[in-house]
Amino acid sequence: MDTLVLLFAIWGVVTILFLALVFYRSRLTKKETDWIPLSDDAKEDQAIEAQKVIEVKTHRVTIPIRALGVLWVVMAVVILGFWFYHGIMTPPPIK
Repeated sequence: MDTLVLLFAIWGVVTILFLALVFYRSRLTKKETDWIPLSDDAKEDQAIEAQKVIEVKTHRVTIPIRALGVLWVVMAVVILGFWFYHGIMTPPPIK
């Protein structure tokens, strides 16, 4: 049963990392704006540059989020399979 405890611990760490990255991405996208003021001054250039930086950070986080999501599902299937296998292979207690 030590293996199952280890799998749950790893699964918990993956879950925490996944949720932290999703929260970080949501904080980044909250700073995005839907419009940029069109004018001929430096404010327009600054707004465009800020949006580009936010977009780059958001795209950089997307791949680890997807990888952790896939790892989370794979770990859940492995845990369920291990639990099922252990349940089948363990004889019932004798009274």
